[in-house]
Amino acid sequence: MEETQLVKRAQQREKGAFEHLMEVYAPRLQRIINAYALNKYDLEDIKQETIIRMFVSLPTLLHHRSFTSWMKKIAIHTSIDFYRKKDREIPIENVQEIKYSYKEESEHLLWIGQILDELDKRKSQILFLKIIDDYTFKQISHIVGLTESTVKSHYYGGIKKLKMILAAETIGEVQNMLETLKEKAVSMFSIPSSYDLLIEQVYSEEILFAWEDKAEETGFIVSFHPNGELLSYSRDMNHTHIRYAEEVLYEKALTFLHDQTNLCPSSFSNASPTFLTKSIRFEWIMKHNGYKIDNSSFFIDVSYDGYVINFKRYCTTLPRHFQQPQKEVHVEAVKDYLMKETSCNLFLSTSNNKGQLVYKIEPPFYSVEVDEFSLYPVKEDDLVLSKPLMSVNPSTETIEEMIGLTDKHECIRESKDPELRGKVFRKKNLTLVSSDKSVDSYMRERNEETIKIQYKENGKIKGIFSFETPPANLRKKCNRKQGYERALQFLEKVLPSYQTILRFGGVSYNTDESWVLVTFYLTSNIPFEYGGMINVSVCRKTLRIVYYMGPEIEVDKLLSLQEEKPLISATKAKETLLSLLEVEAVWKEDEEKDCFILHYQTNLLEPSFHSRMNAKTGDLLD
Repeated sequence: MEETQLVKRAQQREKGAFEHLMEVYAPRLQRIINAYALNKYDLEDIKQETIIRMFVSLPTLLHHRSFTSWMKKIAIHTSIDFYRKKDREIPIENVQEIKYSYKEESEHLLWIGQILDELDKRKSQILFLKIIDDYTFKQISHIVGLTESTVKSHYYGGIKKLKMILAAETIGEVQNMLETLKEKAVSMFSIPSSYDLLIEQVYSEEILFAWEDKAEETGFIVSFHPNGELLSYSRDMNHTHIRYAEEVLYEKALTFLHDQTNLCPSSFSNASPTFLTKSIRFEWIMKHNGYKIDNSSFFIDVSYDGYVINFKRYCTTLPRHFQQPQKEVHVEAVKDYLMKETSCNLFLSTSNNKGQLVYKIEPPFYSVEVDEFSLYPVKEDDLVLSKPLMSVNPSTETIEEMIGLTDKHECIRESKDPELRGKVFRKKNLTLVSSDKSVDSYMRERNEETIKIQYKENGKIKGIFSFETPPANLRKKCNRKQGYERALQFLEKVLPSYQTILRFGGVSYNTDESWVLVTFYLTSNIPFEYGGMINVSVCRKTLRIVYYMGPEIEVDKLLSLQEEKPLISATKAKETLLSLLEVEAVWKEDEEKDCFILHYQTNLLEPSFHSRMNAKTGDLLD
């Protein structure tokens, strides 16, 4: 299925669509975050937060925009936000609130001390040093005489226990807040009682609810700040063919703002309206000294037949101190620099299961402080490993046996769409009960104890995704070398020509060391944009293949593409693509310095920006 069709289905909350979207784009998302995450613990946290943000924001993605660019933008911003937040290592907001308040009220310090006393001595000591005294993991390792990794293990184990204790203290208060805001949402937007409540999730600065009418394929998503302010609203509905004038739709947007929010449009600058497929978008932006303030805007999408279908605000408090730059702002000088330093390279692209040669521009940055512009380094190319594959004895098992699929499983879902072939298997008579209405529970109900197989058009296996949990009493059977050999045996079954087209990329364990992760690269005289990496994961306890993502298109097609020649020159492609590159000065928040700092920012990450070109036709690509 083409990207736009799959995204559209996921936006409409079609059953299984978002989960399949994540399966398809998981390797690409992993690569993006991998470039920013400092360690494997951070990577998993950032990845989870990115997926949650994508799930919540997906209805606001325009159909003509590139999902890949949009996903990249969210992943990068989530990564940056993660490291900007000084206390982001603490995964529960209750602890952060305690940390900030104890400095002013000594009884809070006494209270958290009493809670920490309920943990074992070692965990209590490490959490106290981290949360109360604000030591780094490295500093704590010297104090307690343990390795840094052991300190982290005690810390995260203690946090898990602490979360349970704190939850018991606050569960009543949280439940009351949830019920109050849920009733508020139902009243504000007249949500029918026939709609099922799918999600009820509490985040640090957002309370999220989602309702759905499966029969009508319509629904609502509403989120509030804990103080009760509306943060976002999204409505899926069936529209009529009526089309009102722009002035009428603008008045409907203003009425929504007046009735449902405390926002005052006169405090913001109006952006030009954007005409979308089914609606018109009105946006308001906050400025300081003539420059836009990042994440301080809000927008409303009004359908052409007169309904507000999307609202999103990025500002809940007024900006604080602005740090004036020491240098003058010269946007044109920055654009001249980007013209010289931006590279334009030829890639082999496999997007949307179609092979093509593309030119892609890669500027050295998308955002940089005004005062640090001249010192900003040009990024270096990633190093790709190149090693020959080892020889292994073929396995006598079938593909089904290697992935753990037996007659005890039954197919619970199947896509018959000619462009989206896949089956989901689960053990017979297995009943899963959701414990809550969280996003995690919603996703877990769709995934837990399942084996998913994705097929190509010719019926061959394209991907394997196993979410089955192995028995806890099984001992680990393989190390990295053995896992690598098992992966090669599996490739002999699903990709018989692998010896001639693949090279070894690396082998490692996952975070909890339950899987062996093996990476391969497709050989090519032209670098791959995406899709040149093959991943196989092996369960160390069962030796089953729990994850596999093969080439997006057939190998012979990839090989033939390498023989093609571009008809557009790199110089012409760069000239055309760079003509679309824009630079503006934007105020961006620096939480560590507790102020806003002026940045030069490009439109490189805008969903509508074209950074790629078909090297044979000259068509611009997202």
